[in-house]
Amino acid sequence: MAEAFGKAGYSLAICSRTDKDVKNAGAKLRASGFECIEFALDVSDTQVVAEKVAAVATQLGRIDVLVNCAGVYGPIGPLEENDEMEWESAIMINLCGTAYCTRAVIPIMKAQRKGSIINMAGAGVGGDIKPNFSSYVTSKFAVCGFTEAVSRELEGTGVRINAISPGAINTRLLDQVLKSGEKAGRFYQESLKQKESGGTDPRLAAEFAVFLSSKEASHINGKTLSAVWDTREKLASPGKSLYTLRRIDNELFAEKMVS
Repeated sequence: MAEAFGKAGYSLAICSRTDKDVKNAGAKLRASGFECIEFALDVSDTQVVAEKVAAVATQLGRIDVLVNCAGVYGPIGPLEENDEMEWESAIMINLCGTAYCTRAVIPIMKAQRKGSIINMAGAGVGGDIKPNFSSYVTSKFAVCGFTEAVSRELEGTGVRINAISPGAINTRLLDQVLKSGEKAGRFYQESLKQKESGGTDPRLAAEFAVFLSSKEASHINGKTLSAVWDTREKLASPGKSLYTLRRIDNELFAEKMVS
């Protein structure tokens, strides 16, 4: 994500839970020719989020795009066997972290009359639901509802918010599924195949996020979109779709329009 926005000419600020991880990411970006601000951040700590966002806005002078990319699977296995604290922690990171970061940038973007917020959906949102991942699935469905609700609040402000389902990308989350074995249910076998195939190219979601933050996508707000299924051609109409999250597999219901 950061590299894609860097290539598009944006100044970058990145964060992660640990200094080690974010410094490694920053070093890779600089090796690719991009300068960035980097800092450790627990997105589930609303006070620290507000402080860090304010510091970034001061240092860069503005914030044009926020990508809420932090995410964990939480406990894997049947709900009745899940650890309650781990289940709650996944909700705090995936949902509340998205809400806290979004809340912190909205006043800045409103003052600019311009801004794009990109949230990450997943877990079969709009498609096949994976059992034994109830905290993750719940949090990601909630992120989509959050995206839709906040988009209504932001109408007329110049600030837009959308969610992206990036596809089956090979990340540390995939490694967690493989480590969990049969506790992941049928998703374990699917994950083995994904590991072998290489998964979805992560550049699809990154480039899609850049597109959604561009003038070309200025009419798109409050949508849950797929980096794999949804093309720029599909999304070219400036009309207001009757449906947002309400989709079935790769059908966007773009034909259901309201004036």
